[in-house]
Amino acid sequence: MLDWEKNVDPNFAANRFMRPKPVKSENEMAEAGYNEKWICYRSKAFSANELTVFPGKTVTITDHAAYGLIVLQGHGKMGGWDIEAPALIRYGQLTNDEFFVSESAAKMGVIIRNFSSTDPIVMLKHFGPDNPDLPRCD
Repeated sequence: MLDWEKNVDPNFAANRFMRPKPVKSENEMAEAGYNEKWICYRSKAFSANELTVFPGKTVTITDHAAYGLIVLQGHGKMGGWDIEAPALIRYGQLTNDEFFVSESAAKMGVIIRNFSSTDPIVMLKHFGPDNPDLPRCD
């Protein structure tokens, strides 16, 4: 399961590092109240991006593929669901930090509201194989 030669590559950073890439114009995203960057994009088998919704903003995010997400920071609403990054999780306790967005919901657009006036909402969105939004990696 582990490719040992790739993991001991003396030029590992030069050959494997993925500098974050904005999903679209950073000015356009900032005006809309968010920032989104590809953070894992060199594989067609899986990909991921980081979504930050600025304090006090409501945004609609569209994608062309289903994804899972984890809320890393902040609190608010995603559609009709409360979302929050818990400070402490006790055994057996339910949390509002992990969700799945279906392909149809992603295509329609997911509305995310950040209730905080100071704290951004930060999410990690992870996609499965053949994400049509995946940037080219030439």
